[in-house]
Amino acid sequence: MVEKRVWCGICEASCGLVATVENDEIVKMRPDEDHPQSKGFACPKGILFPEVMKDPDRLRDPMRRMPDGSFQKVGWDEALDDIGRRLKRVIDVHGSDAVGVGLGNANAWNYGAFLTLFGMATVLKTKHFYTASSVDINNYWVVSQLLYGNNLTNPFPDFARTDFALVLGANPVVSHGSMATIGRIRETMLAITDRGGRVVVVDPRRTETARLFEHQPILPEGDVWLLLGLLKVIVEEGLVDDARVREQASGVDFALRIAREVDMERVEAETAIPAETVAQLARDFATAPSANLYGRCGSSLGRFASLTKYLMDVINIVTGNLDREGGMLFGRPMVDLEFMTKILGASGYDRWRTRVDDIPEVIGTSPWATFPREVATPGKGQCRAMVCVATNAATTSPATGAMEEAFQNLDLFVSLDPYITETNRFADYVLPPKLFYEREGFPVFSQSHNSVPHAQWTDPVVTGPPNVRDDWRTLDEICKRIGIVPSGAPGAQLMGRLGIRIPPGVGVDLFMRIGPDGDLFGLRRKGISRKKLLKAGGPIKFSDHCPTGVIRKKVHHKDQLVHLEHPMFAEELERLTAMQSSDPEHPLRIFSIRELRSQNSWLHNVEKLMSGKRSCRLRMHPRDAEARGLEDGAEVHIASRWGAIEVPVEVTDDVVPGSVGLNQHWGHKGGWKVANAAGGARYNDLVPNDPALLDRVSGNAWVNGIGVQVQRAVAGPGSLETPETVVRAAGAEPVVGAAAPRRAPVAGD
Repeated sequence: MVEKRVWCGICEASCGLVATVENDEIVKMRPDEDHPQSKGFACPKGILFPEVMKDPDRLRDPMRRMPDGSFQKVGWDEALDDIGRRLKRVIDVHGSDAVGVGLGNANAWNYGAFLTLFGMATVLKTKHFYTASSVDINNYWVVSQLLYGNNLTNPFPDFARTDFALVLGANPVVSHGSMATIGRIRETMLAITDRGGRVVVVDPRRTETARLFEHQPILPEGDVWLLLGLLKVIVEEGLVDDARVREQASGVDFALRIAREVDMERVEAETAIPAETVAQLARDFATAPSANLYGRCGSSLGRFASLTKYLMDVINIVTGNLDREGGMLFGRPMVDLEFMTKILGASGYDRWRTRVDDIPEVIGTSPWATFPREVATPGKGQCRAMVCVATNAATTSPATGAMEEAFQNLDLFVSLDPYITETNRFADYVLPPKLFYEREGFPVFSQSHNSVPHAQWTDPVVTGPPNVRDDWRTLDEICKRIGIVPSGAPGAQLMGRLGIRIPPGVGVDLFMRIGPDGDLFGLRRKGISRKKLLKAGGPIKFSDHCPTGVIRKKVHHKDQLVHLEHPMFAEELERLTAMQSSDPEHPLRIFSIRELRSQNSWLHNVEKLMSGKRSCRLRMHPRDAEARGLEDGAEVHIASRWGAIEVPVEVTDDVVPGSVGLNQHWGHKGGWKVANAAGGARYNDLVPNDPALLDRVSGNAWVNGIGVQVQRAVAGPGSLETPETVVRAAGAEPVVGAAAPRRAPVAGD
């Protein structure tokens, strides 16, 4: 029996863990008390991840979809050869840009698959590169590219030293932080008030975070209006730190003018926050000794997500809180992804547009919302094949019905995934990957936002089932069969023709070693390398806090200034002002709810995480429930203009009147028994994918603030179909994990 220091790869907290291993099996998982950032904290998800590894529903062999929609085991070579042959045919007939790739959230902690997929998309020269970012974070990538010169330059809040934290549309007590990797974030935020500071949480719901601090209710999708009101007051009342902002940024006058014509009565109407409350909040924030304005998913899910993020950054900058202790800090990562993406030409925005909807690319990707039309619309560049890794996009992306239809209509769909999910039901092949703790790695995404800079790289601690493979190797085998090397690095294709293929770990180690904390190949004795980190057996701490006074080094524009002037945001404000936000036929605004024991759609099959009274239910204010004659627990019919679902209602004053909240990504119907048995409904059945309703700047989906009508559900002939009836209606028996039969294989398949 041995103990191995590891890290959790489920959410962005990336907490340190200690795995007890016996006979090549993890028998116990506990928090790592000596981890420099998480300091002995871990949530139930991380502690129980070994349950996923030994889940009987987990795939342990490659699976091929049969004509009746069921799945059968197939050998690796047979599967890979057939995949290669069919992909080659698509490329020969339609071009390499007819092949797409899809990347799910879990790849943020799987650097091998993450970098290999990016490389594959680059070499294929395809526009069909879809990631989970287009649901709730593309706005971050766009604003960072425009303001700081790189998609991945994302300042984060220094909660540990601030006097005032204004939290907008985030629930860090549950999420443990997003785009802000802060250990023990609950305790870190409580310490703000303990030392006499303030934390104000703006949210349509009295969340787990809001209950601990000052809660300011707001209507869903009202965030952008609140920010406009805050900025207007800060400018009009002379609260701008003019000297500091002009030292750090260009285009300052544009940013200060953008909210000049905003009507505070409109701000009050759109937010349900009194105008004087908005004004006082602006004064308190701007005059605090240090402050940070932090927003996440809730503020990124509206039709003006990029304008919202731009305004958040502007407010932090004009109040003098960028690159400042207690304000917003730039990270000190172990691997400088900003430098890496810059060198490889990956960072960028609007270098091309999507073929059908004319949506600008973001860091080389297209939004999932555009995918169904890219499959359905004939012509050059039509998407005909997809290779996906760890994505359940048919559940987690907008317009789920259209997503399912699109996956069904592909000539070839290959998924690397441990489960037959709602999406993978339509795959021709599902190839089982190793999970973390069965592969080596480092927290590639979250390390850029560590509040306590440190480095950690771990070896596999167990071998995993005998017939699963590391997914970057599987992707590389597919690429071999179509004659490419999945890397955009200069010379990679030539080396491939000579039989030389560089594993992603070698490339990452190279960038780490030449980085600011790297060993420069032995020239810097105290520097880090992959070998040194593996030998250490645990994290190596760089410093207690991220540095300040580094803005000139972190901004990638040639003038080293933050660029604040971008006319597109003035145009977005004009569009916002002209828009009618209310929908009389669908008067309630719905918003999504994140849960402590869930991570998107993929932890609902762990029985211990689904224990207790967990359920998918609609939260509604008592006033709204009474107006509709609804009592707590009643089954309700929720209808938007784009779809309808039915769930029980929970009557609670935790939500603001005029809004309703629903926990996300339930309603499973894949090959995972516990998840299916949990019931519920899919939030995204209500969500549109109309390009006119996306965030026009970034392509982010419109998820929060959609108008819905809620009434008591009526059982009978008009009730919603169950997953089983959907399958039967398509002509197949309801086989676990199966989907309706698809088009016949094309000639030469």
